[in-house]
Amino acid sequence: MTPRATYRVQLTPELTLDDVAQLADYLAALGVSHLYCSPILQAAPGSTHGYDVVDPTRISSELGGDAGLGRMAEAMRKRSIELLVDIVPNHMAAAGRANPWWWDLLTHGQSSRYADYFDIDWRLAPTTLKNKILLGVLGDRFGHELENGSLTLGRDGDEVVVRYHDVAFPLAPGTLDTEDMDHVAHDADALDELLQRQHYRLAYWRTAQEELNYRRFFTIDSLIGLRVEQPQVFADSHSVIVGLLNGREVSGVRVDHVDGLRDPATYLRRLRAAAPDAYIVVEKILQAGEELPESFPVQGTTGYDFISIVDGVFVNTENEPAMTALYHAFTGETQPYIEVARTSKHEIIAGDLDPDLRRLAALMSEICESDRRHRDRTHREVREAVAEVAAGFRVYRTYVTTGAGASEQDRAQVAHAIEEASRRRPDIDHELLALIADVLLLDRRGELEEEFAARFQQFTPAVMAKGVEDTAFYRYHRLVSLNEVGGDPGAFGRGVDAFHEWCAHVATTRPATMLTLSTHDTKRSGDVRARLNVISEIPGEWEAAVRRWAEHNDRHRPHGYPDRNLEYLAYQTIVGAWPIDEERLTQFLNKAAREAKLHTSWTNPVAAYEDALAEFVHSVTSDAEFMSDLESFLGRTQLVSFGRIASLAQTTLLLTCPGVSDIYQGTELWNLTLVDPDNRRPADFASRRMALDGVAGIGAEEIAQRLDDGSAKVWLLSRLLRERAGRPELFASLDYAPLNATGAKANHALGFVRGSLLTLVPRLPAGLAGDWGDTEVALPDGRWTNLLTGEVEDGGRPVAANRLLEKFPVAVLATGIG
Repeated sequence: MTPRATYRVQLTPELTLDDVAQLADYLAALGVSHLYCSPILQAAPGSTHGYDVVDPTRISSELGGDAGLGRMAEAMRKRSIELLVDIVPNHMAAAGRANPWWWDLLTHGQSSRYADYFDIDWRLAPTTLKNKILLGVLGDRFGHELENGSLTLGRDGDEVVVRYHDVAFPLAPGTLDTEDMDHVAHDADALDELLQRQHYRLAYWRTAQEELNYRRFFTIDSLIGLRVEQPQVFADSHSVIVGLLNGREVSGVRVDHVDGLRDPATYLRRLRAAAPDAYIVVEKILQAGEELPESFPVQGTTGYDFISIVDGVFVNTENEPAMTALYHAFTGETQPYIEVARTSKHEIIAGDLDPDLRRLAALMSEICESDRRHRDRTHREVREAVAEVAAGFRVYRTYVTTGAGASEQDRAQVAHAIEEASRRRPDIDHELLALIADVLLLDRRGELEEEFAARFQQFTPAVMAKGVEDTAFYRYHRLVSLNEVGGDPGAFGRGVDAFHEWCAHVATTRPATMLTLSTHDTKRSGDVRARLNVISEIPGEWEAAVRRWAEHNDRHRPHGYPDRNLEYLAYQTIVGAWPIDEERLTQFLNKAAREAKLHTSWTNPVAAYEDALAEFVHSVTSDAEFMSDLESFLGRTQLVSFGRIASLAQTTLLLTCPGVSDIYQGTELWNLTLVDPDNRRPADFASRRMALDGVAGIGAEEIAQRLDDGSAKVWLLSRLLRERAGRPELFASLDYAPLNATGAKANHALGFVRGSLLTLVPRLPAGLAGDWGDTEVALPDGRWTNLLTGEVEDGGRPVAANRLLEKFPVAVLATGIG
C-alpha cells in the first residue's frame, strides 16, 4: 500500500528494534501509516547509523536480530502500521573479519568467490599494485610502522593473522609455514616478505589519497563500492530485503545513494521485478529544473526537492541586494556562490578524489591512444580536461547507458558542462572536449568508452556531494537556511509561481513521491530553517545586530579567530537554534570549519584555530552583555514567534501538498537540531507522548496560544494525519490549482486547491505581522468545512483571509464531507 504518512526513526544500539516496538501505540495515536527505519542489516562493529553494512544476509544483532524485527513488526501490525526500511546497495564497510565477503577477498584475492563483488580496479592499478588491493590504514609510512613493531603476527582462533594495533588482516593460504611463525614475527625483513606475498598492500593513509584502486562511498576509504549491477551480487546482497518485501514484513524501501550505482535504472528495474508491489523511493538530489529519470520504476525521491521549494518560498527575494551587501561587507567574501562552488569542486577533485580522477584520466588517455587524431594528447591535458568537465556539471550525474543511450536531459547537462569547461578554460583543446562529450553521451562507443562513461557518472555525484554540500555550503553563508541538501545558496529564494508549478507537476507525474522537512542528513532542521528564513524579511535589524555583536565580541577574538565568515555563520546558528549551549555550538562550528577546509580540516586539523574557535564560543556564550543583547533582539524582532508561524505553515504544506508526508523523529515538537551528529541524537519520546496526550480535545483557538512548548505543532500534525487516515480521498486528488488572493497583503497568502481540499498558509510572517488587512481569497464553489476549527464557509465568493485564519495561523478546508 502507498503510505499516507511515514515516521522516520534512526536505529542505534540505544534505540533498538524492541525499543521502537514500544512506540507502536504512540505512532498509531499520532496517525502515521508507516514506520520508516534506518538500515536494519548487520553493520560494522560500533556503528551508530547502519549505513556501513558488513553482512547483508542477516538482521543486525545489535539492533535485535531476526527476533527483534519480528517483535517490532508484530507490534506495528497490531496497530495497522506497516514498515519501510532504508537499504544501502552502493557499498559495504571493509571491516575486517566482520565482513565475511571482504575477508574472503583479502584472503584469496582474485580467486575469491567475491572478487567481482567489489568495485576494484585491478586493470589500471600501478605496477606495484598489480593484483593487489591498496589498504590505506597505516598512520605512518609502511617501513616505519613495520620497524617500530606496529605490524605483528598473532592468532585469531585457529587462524594466523597480521595485526595493526587492534585491526586484523588475513594471510593468503600457503604464504606462511606455521613452524616459521615465531621467526617471521620477530624479523622485520621476513615479515616484509610475507606481507608482499598477500593480495593486499598495507599503506600509509596519505598514500591511499593518491593511489587507491577501488571505488569508495565518496571519500570514505572504509566504505568500498559494490558491483550491484551484477545479477549475483544483487541476489546475494538483497536476499534478506527481498524476502522481507515478498513476505510482507516490509512494504517498501528507501534506496540510499542511488547515484553511486553504475546503472541506477537497471538496478531499480531489477528491484522492482523482485518486489512488484513495494513502495520504492530513491535518495536522489534533484537540482532546480531537473527531472527524476522516467526510466526509474519508483514512486519518487526522499523529498529533498520539496525542502528546497518550500524553503525558497519563505524567503523574501526582494531583500536579496541588502542581504548580499551585508554579507560581502561584513565578511569580505565577495565571490558569487557559483564561483565558490566551482572552486570547492576543483579542490575536492584535485585532493580527496584524486585517485578517482587518475583512473578516469587513464581511461581517457587509452581512448585517445586508440585514435590517431588524439594520440598525441598528454596525460596532463587529458586529466585537466576531465576535471574541468566534471566541475562544470550542475547536477549530480547523467544516466547514459549502452542500451538506452542518452536522454534529452542528459544531452543538455553534458552540453552545459562542456560549454562551461570551454568558457573557463579556453586553453583546453575544443576537439578534446568534443571527444569527451561524445564518449559521455556514448555517441562514440567501444569497451573503453562505455567504461569511461559509466565511471564518470559515478564520479560526478562525489564531486557534487563533497565539493558542494560538504565544502561550498560551509564557505558561503549569505543566508544559511538555503545551504541545504538539494538547495542552491546562490538563488535567494523561490517565487510563489515556482512553488505552484512544482506541486502541479508532482501531482501529475509522481504523486506518491516522499515529502519531508527534516532528515538524518539535513544540515539544519526544518524549524531552524523556518526561523532563519525570517531574517530575509528584516535585513536592516539583522545588520544592526550583527555589527553590534561583532564590535562587542571583538574582545573575544584576540588573534583574529574565528574569521569573519565563520563568525557570521556563528551568529546565524545562535539565532536559528536558540537556545543552544556551548557544547553543541562548539561541535557544530568546529565541524563547519573542518568541512570548509580553509583554516582547518578533517585530514589536517589545525589545533590553534580550533582552540581559538572553542574559546570564542565559550567567551560569547558566557558574556552576559552579549546574551542580553541577543535575547533583546529576538524579542524585539519576534524572530522566534514568526519562525514558529512559518514552521506551522511548512508543516501544513508537508501534510497537504501532493506526495507522502514523512516526519523525522522528534520533529513533531519544536526541533532546533543542526547537522549530524546533532540531528541523530535519540528523541525524547516520553515527552512527545505526553504532549500528544495533552492536546487531545483542545480546540484550535486555545492551542494557538500554546506556541511556546510545541503543543500547537503536534496538535496540527495529529489533526491532519488523522484526516489523512479518515478521508484519504481528499489528499489523493491529482488536481492542483493555485488559490487566488487579492488585497494589500496578497503576496503573503500561499494556498492551493486539490479537488475537494483547500490549503491556506501565511508566508513571510514578519511582514504580515498577523494582520491580513483587506486581503481576500477566492473560495471555490461549495460548502467548505475548516478541518482544524470546524467552521463552515460558503464558497463561490471572496472570503477575508482574517476570517479563515482568525483562530489558528493556518487553514485546511474540505468540501463535500457532510
